[in-house]
Amino acid sequence: MPVSNILYYLYALIHWAVNIYSWIIVFSAIITWLPNLRASRLAYWLNRLTQPYVGFFQRLIPPIVGIDFSPLIALLVLQFADRALFAIFVQLF
Repeated sequence: MPVSNILYYLYALIHWAVNIYSWIIVFSAIITWLPNLRASRLAYWLNRLTQPYVGFFQRLIPPIVGIDFSPLIALLVLQFADRALFAIFVQLF
């Protein structure tokens, strides 16, 4: 198998993981708006999955007027990194 195919599959796997993690961040943010779901087991696991990454942005950007924009910033950075990786991949091949 040529190296270009291996790199393509590696990029496809990373892109897939970024998309799945992006949706997990979105669902985690939506659950914080629903008081009945905040204490659910699903919310617990989504928070455990997203807190290490989103928590970094929560420490950098405090809530503005009580609204936490850190999930949005985390999504933007994640998508930017995915697009940058795609641009690098296109330049290589």
